[in-house]
Amino acid sequence: MNQDSAGAMRMTPECVPCLIKRVLFETEEVDESKSVRTAKNAAEMLGRLFGDDVCSATVATQVHRETYRLLGTKDPYRALKRMSNEIGLELYPFAERCVRSSEDPLRASFLCSIVANVLDFGIGTGYDDPARLKKDFRDLLAEGLGHDDTPRIRRLLRKADRVVYLGDNCGEIVLDRLALKEVKKFDLDLTLVVKEEPILTDATRRDISGLGIEKIVDRVAEAPGFAVGLDVRSLAGPFGRMLREADLIIAKGMANFEALSETDIAPVAYLLRTKCSPVARAMRLRKNINAVKLFERGYRR
Repeated sequence: MNQDSAGAMRMTPECVPCLIKRVLFETEEVDESKSVRTAKNAAEMLGRLFGDDVCSATVATQVHRETYRLLGTKDPYRALKRMSNEIGLELYPFAERCVRSSEDPLRASFLCSIVANVLDFGIGTGYDDPARLKKDFRDLLAEGLGHDDTPRIRRLLRKADRVVYLGDNCGEIVLDRLALKEVKKFDLDLTLVVKEEPILTDATRRDISGLGIEKIVDRVAEAPGFAVGLDVRSLAGPFGRMLREADLIIAKGMANFEALSETDIAPVAYLLRTKCSPVARAMRLRKNINAVKLFERGYRR
């Protein structure tokens, strides 16, 4: 495997406490009295599902699906998602000025979008409070990009006819507008993908309503089903064909990397903050950096 191919994101022992923490966070958001029940259930599931040959995103999807069922909710993060978008809208004018004044607006738009990726609730690696992003946004921008494949991505965009942009969390989806506008300047067909069903803080069509994103892109599509990252099974159908027919996929966040690392889909440009060691290792990046990482060849078993 060379630097242009991704290693499949396998579950590691570090993923276990991360998932348990997330389950407890979700439970506290909905009904703290069920904490013992949801934690015990998650631990039992992880005992059955954990292994060296399983995808971390697939296991996380199963654990969260069962946790939501036990909590009797379809969207435990609804209030936090709304708050995150509100913070994103407050930050947007400053971020827009940063992009406009930059010598490289594409790179600057990627950085602004990535910085908002620090919002990641309940696992101790991101920000649990959206207001903290407002406080630290300038400092995070000042870090710049710890890995930067923007020049290679620009070359692909110049030749591209179709690009698919895989969205991630609420809050950062507001800042994604800057990157979407810059990508659209390359005179190409641009599709934004959001989630069909609520999971974690990922943006759905409902969550982007009123943000004006539909006016930037050519269309908004939905990633089928309930899945952390992407449901790999959906890639056998029309959704997968759309991804494979794209000249470039721009994917936000770690979960999209976890899922796509199971496939041969390429090229994929990942815009993310490397918030955990397993993902950083799989991507051959340092932890806790803002990264623009391009894989021009997909993983094949």
